[in-house]
Amino acid sequence: MISIIISSYQNHYYDQLVANIKESIGNCAYEVIQVCNPGIMGVAKAYNTGAKKANYPFLLFVHEDILFKTPNWGDLLVSHLKEKDTGIIGLAGSSYVPCAPSSWTVSEKYNAVNILQGNKNNKDYTAIRTTVKNKTPVFAVDGVFMAVRKEHYEQFHFNEKLLSGFHGYDLDFSLRMSGKFRNYVVDDILIQHFSGGNLDKTWLDANIKIRRNTPALFQKERDQETEKEAFSGFLNRFFTYYPVNLKNILSTFRFYPEKLNFKNHLKIIYIYINYIRYSSDFNKKLNASAENYQINKSPQQ
Repeated sequence: MISIIISSYQNHYYDQLVANIKESIGNCAYEVIQVCNPGIMGVAKAYNTGAKKANYPFLLFVHEDILFKTPNWGDLLVSHLKEKDTGIIGLAGSSYVPCAPSSWTVSEKYNAVNILQGNKNNKDYTAIRTTVKNKTPVFAVDGVFMAVRKEHYEQFHFNEKLLSGFHGYDLDFSLRMSGKFRNYVVDDILIQHFSGGNLDKTWLDANIKIRRNTPALFQKERDQETEKEAFSGFLNRFFTYYPVNLKNILSTFRFYPEKLNFKNHLKIIYIYINYIRYSSDFNKKLNASAENYQINKSPQQ
């Protein structure tokens, strides 16, 4: 019933997961499709490649560095996916999509998570289990675990033309899917995850592409504080990797939050002023322009 698709580049994790699936999935029919991907293609392309080989009506896209902790999880997952209006079933996601480029972890207020999260350097794990009542409706779903009916996947596919790397494939796919179907985070399947995300420049660039391609028209009402915090976080990441200059400042306005109150407008203006004030590059160019104006100024002026 379930085709499990894995973009794989670490054999020890993959072999461990395959053995774990055999022990934990229960009596549900399944197949594991390994897409060997030692950095030769983006995750979107790898997942699309694997999905083409799928023989079963339900698809599960998972990272290879996980272990299932719930016995007989296969039947549980199938029962969730049998509902026709269900889009993606995940174990981590968010019910809020801000105007600014952002990960699914927008705010604890809107996050739904059911994961044992660890890292590659030790064996300590933190149970991240927010309030998830059976199935929590979300827009964005984290890519560590994404299950979907094959017939629904066929209407969207992962966007390998837009995203050729290893970031954003999950956010883009889940947001587009939520336009037609309902995505959920469930509480009856638990996994252990061995690594966290890496929010580097490539992650930021991918999220900017996603927001340009998928406008944030998901909420009927905007959460002022969440919008302000998301935009502030975006500016912080953006100006970590890009210089503070007029062109880049203007480019960020594209993602300026809608319908902020006067107080939050002032807070964001103050943030911009601080970036400009402490940017030596911006001030050097400003001073150079002023000096150039003085040199070229004619006596008649």
